[in-house]
Amino acid sequence: MRNNRDLDSIMGDINESEEHERNGSDDSVEAIGDKNDSFESDDDNGSIMSVSEYERISFDKFEAVDLRVAKILDAEVHQSTRKPMYKLTLDLGELGKRTIVAGIGAFYGRDELIGKKIVVVANLAPRTIAGVVSDGMLLAAEDELNVSLIVPDKDAAPGSRIH
Repeated sequence: MRNNRDLDSIMGDINESEEHERNGSDDSVEAIGDKNDSFESDDDNGSIMSVSEYERISFDKFEAVDLRVAKILDAEVHQSTRKPMYKLTLDLGELGKRTIVAGIGAFYGRDELIGKKIVVVANLAPRTIAGVVSDGMLLAAEDELNVSLIVPDKDAAPGSRIH
């Protein structure tokens, strides 16, 4: 058993939260948070991890993150770094073109990146990485062996908002 709460219980919590929200109750998010504090799951090593071990953010903070679809227009190998990095030129639709620096050079070739649509944090403050101003951050999943870009599963226009 992967966790001590089944899907029906979790979906019930979500439905309960939606009902509270429709009725104007302010305690719906707190109620679910309290219930989830006891949620535990097995990690890949077989040890039990509690959700409460992770710092939670408020829904308002989550809503402040602007996730968008971006199309990679160019991927230039960034030479002045220890690990293989790319300087990516992105099309973010109505938000215009952006440059970001991403440490994915060991996992993706230039040709497989150009034209790919990815998910980025569009409202992250610019930061200089290895001498280049990076204006956003791509999203990727990482395990011990690989890095996988987070991509839309269907065609989505550059700049499309992720909800």
